[in-house]
Amino acid sequence: MIFFCFSSKDRHNIVEAILYHIRNYRIPVWYDRDQMLLGDERNYKNFVEGVEASSYGIIILSPNSIQSYCANEEIDLMYEQYLKGNMHVFPLFFNLSASEIPPKYDWLKNLVYKEITPSIDVRSTCNHIICKFLSDDLSKHESRNFHALEKRMKKRECDPYILILLRSYLELDEKNFNSRIALLYAGCSYIECNYDLSNAPAYYTAGFKKLFNETKLSLEVDLRDILMIESLFLLLVSTFVLGNLVKDV
Repeated sequence: MIFFCFSSKDRHNIVEAILYHIRNYRIPVWYDRDQMLLGDERNYKNFVEGVEASSYGIIILSPNSIQSYCANEEIDLMYEQYLKGNMHVFPLFFNLSASEIPPKYDWLKNLVYKEITPSIDVRSTCNHIICKFLSDDLSKHESRNFHALEKRMKKRECDPYILILLRSYLELDEKNFNSRIALLYAGCSYIECNYDLSNAPAYYTAGFKKLFNETKLSLEVDLRDILMIESLFLLLVSTFVLGNLVKDV
């Protein structure tokens, strides 16, 4: 789950745009308007069910959140979780350059961060977040790249269509982005139609559908798009074609 930390003053300017993209991938998120109601016990809902239950956190640091008591409470707890290795943090500096960050937040500058403004297209920023989420999921599986997957498919004599598609993919030039994405989309769609995905996390299928709906697979070069659909294909094949479903511990 991804925890959103921000100032309520930034909600309509940037937060909901980021939330929109991540939700379209059906990634589970913790967002205050969904989980908290008037009269709830704030510390438990926000810190226990929110921060402590989340493996990922987005900190939207802005002049507003720096002045926000609630946001700073969350950031302090997220820092503790980060130091314990319990949370991967995505720092987004909104209307704020890294040189303007107060010393208290210097730890965020030691991470890979992104400076964003109201006019920026947040899609590419969200793609970074989705890629990390999928990469961590894929790390639980034995077949984490296409060459390893091809060897396992050949050894197990699995689905011949997927094996042919996989070998065709490996023959493509790395710069042939549209053909690569088209083959992966065809593979993901085939698996959805021919395997029981009822136990699959929603983001296993939502991701490649979103990419098609947004672009019709006619893309400008964006390595994050490639990485996302590669990860989704590998997850689907490893989990359902090879049948080694990995559950969270």
